Amino acid sequence: MMKRFMPKSPSHTLLAFCFWYIHLLCLVERCKVQVRTNFTDPDEERALNAIFQYWGLSDTSDDWNISGDPCSGTAVDLSIRISEPGIKCDCQSNGGGTCHITAMSVQGYSTGRRRVIPEELLNLTYLTNLTLSGIGMEGSLPSFIGKFRHLRHLDISYNNFNGPLPPEIGTLPSLKHLHIMSAGFNGMLPPELGNLSRLQQLDISSNGFNGLLPPELGNLSSLQELYMSISGIGGEIPSTFANLRNMKILWASGSQLTKIPNFIGNWSLTDLDVSNNSITGPLSAFTRNITTMRSLDVSENNMTGPLPASIGNLKNLSFLDVSMNAISGSTPKKLGNLRNLISLYMDSSGLSGKIPSTFARLRNVNALWASDNNFTGKKPDFIGSWALTYLSMQGNAFVGPIPSRFYNLTSLQYLWLSDVSNGSPSYFIENMTSLSTL
Repeated sequence: MMKRFMPKSPSHTLLAFCFWYIHLLCLVERCKVQVRTNFTDPDEERALNAIFQYWGLSDTSDDWNISGDPCSGTAVDLSIRISEPGIKCDCQSNGGGTCHITAMSVQGYSTGRRRVIPEELLNLTYLTNLTLSGIGMEGSLPSFIGKFRHLRHLDISYNNFNGPLPPEIGTLPSLKHLHIMSAGFNGMLPPELGNLSRLQQLDISSNGFNGLLPPELGNLSSLQELYMSISGIGGEIPSTFANLRNMKILWASGSQLTKIPNFIGNWSLTDLDVSNNSITGPLSAFTRNITTMRSLDVSENNMTGPLPASIGNLKNLSFLDVSMNAISGSTPKKLGNLRNLISLYMDSSGLSGKIPSTFARLRNVNALWASDNNFTGKKPDFIGSWALTYLSMQGNAFVGPIPSRFYNLTSLQYLWLSDVSNGSPSYFIENMTSLSTL
């Protein structure tokens, strides 16, 4: 008698599928283990472990080194920001198989240990990005720093180095960004910096350098940003800097500069800060051509002569500070063209006469500092239509009462007007609910 075919029950079918699926997962995971051939270069791994141990840092992380190999986890995912402290690796170059450490970042870590840059760092020959910021580095910056041929970004700011910046720093052919702000360096700035033909950003501010800017820095044709405030360097900007036509930002506050050369009018400047220097003479005519300027600060100098009307051509300007100078004459009417202006500082500048009616166009200004000058006439009532948070007009020769439109300045946080101190009616400030200083 022939057996009748009985189909399997749904429970048997489901159970068989589950066994098959689990078996498949095991095969996939086994394949993953079998095909993984990317491991950190052993010399680099030993060097990294030695460096972290020397600095008192952990060489393991929940983000990277998750498998016992440094180049794992986020260390090989370039779409994720580097951990602190942490590394990034390249496992694709040279046909794969070996991962090389290309970036190291240690910022703001202090363990109380004395920290110097050890020679083991030399084994990380593939580094393109090295950030050792605010970790209490001491001693001198070793000359072997110049051996990292692939290095594009070097940040050793906020440390306690001593001695000069080694000339070998100029032998980094790939370097684009160099940040040594507040790092403790002194001595002369090495002229070898002029060899960094690809350099785009240079920050030497807040150090103890002395002497002049090396003329060789005029060879940095790719330079776009130079930060040298309170660096100890002074004198004149070298004539070779006329070649720096890609320069966009120059911050040189408190640097003992004595002159602003006219050739910077041929740069591509967006931000210029030469405040708190020893610049004398008239404000130069460099402003005629820099239509890209967004911020101009020439305060706390000894500038004389009239304020150039050409400043009115800087139609992208949002910040202007000419305060604490010895400028003479009236305020140019063309400054009313600066419709993007947000902050205007001209206190103790020496300006005189009436504030031009063209200033009525400056509706975006939220900070006006015009105290201790020789302004005359009535206070302009159009100021009452500005969205001001700061207003200072004390110590001038204005006449007449406070304009009624000033009562609309309900967003003021700081107000300094001699009329208020001299008995103006209290209802003038009753609507100024945000006022904190009077």
